[in-house]
Amino acid sequence: MSTWSAMPTDCLTTLRLAVEEHVVPGTPLRTTALSLCIESVAFAREADAGHVGMRARSAAHLLLELTCPDLDEGTIQALSAACERAATRRP
Repeated sequence: MSTWSAMPTDCLTTLRLAVEEHVVPGTPLRTTALSLCIESVAFAREADAGHVGMRARSAAHLLLELTCPDLDEGTIQALSAACERAATRRP
């Protein structure tokens, strides 16, 4: 399943706004962070319905921490929380 088909479009808005708020504009890091958040939410939503938010948050935290070492812990936590909200479709 494509990551785009696994995620409702309103989730993308939640993620985009979180990345815009927490990651420096005009850097490749912004695109990378958004892509990782999208992948995390899609991953969480493809499995059974239980613990979708926790799976999205954990996956995002791990991917962001490993892939984007320049992000501080507060930013990683904020983006991970946005992934949890997006996966459970809360604004």
